[in-house]
Amino acid sequence: MANQEEAKPAEVLRNLPAEQSATAVPVVLAPQLPAMEKTGQVKTVLRNTLLPLMGAGAQQTPGGEGRMAPVPPQRPAASPLTGKPQEPKSRAARTTDLDFEPDQDGLGSADGYIRLEVHVENGQLSLTGVKQVPGPLAMPSALIRGYAYEVLLDEQQVALGSLPDVGLRRAFANSDVPGPQGKHYFVNIPTFDFFVRIPKGYFSTVNLPKLNIVLHRVEDAPDRLTSLAPLQKHPGVKTVEVGRLAGIKLEQLSSTVRPQLEQILHEIEKVQ
Repeated sequence: MANQEEAKPAEVLRNLPAEQSATAVPVVLAPQLPAMEKTGQVKTVLRNTLLPLMGAGAQQTPGGEGRMAPVPPQRPAASPLTGKPQEPKSRAARTTDLDFEPDQDGLGSADGYIRLEVHVENGQLSLTGVKQVPGPLAMPSALIRGYAYEVLLDEQQVALGSLPDVGLRRAFANSDVPGPQGKHYFVNIPTFDFFVRIPKGYFSTVNLPKLNIVLHRVEDAPDRLTSLAPLQKHPGVKTVEVGRLAGIKLEQLSSTVRPQLEQILHEIEKVQ
């Protein structure tokens, strides 16, 4: 093949006209290549003989397997509704489905729990609030590491709950601060509040002095608890007792909490 000198890009750009003109001669960037044929004199058209020409070949049928049936010109009229329209359940029917019988105040007489707000300060526990809540209360079957509370009645566990987010202050990592201060770490706070939930069946004037609210720091626990014994007697449970409220004594409650607690006791014992 004969050597053909190719045009340099810089030289081609220098020879381009500075203005666009409809009557200017064509600009040839690669003169070594054959020129295009003029319009109306094209003779070197290559055609793929494997492709059918337009309009040739088998005619496609509009129907076939897997196709939807054609839409009818007129849609049938909707059938009229029969029977009574659905009505909301009555209050009595709803409470029967939930196995929950409300009393006059709307709180369950056969179900529900008491929510106590407990304040912790340097290991000392005290009641700062009380509220009666309707609805069932499930006893958890496992614990997670961190704080947890249990309520004991005559050395039997009647309530239990994990408190993973109380008593801690989190410091997030900061790469701009050198040393341990820039790392992610936790700080224990000696003063905090948490909620204790006790089934209403165990909440009575007789049982109040016997109820012990114990705050633990859980270091290890099995995947499942198998009895209602105190946590410190459970096999595989490692806890450190942080504080204990030994009995709930009405005469030691504040002037705000005591009337609320006495009102709840009156409502519970009236129903029982």
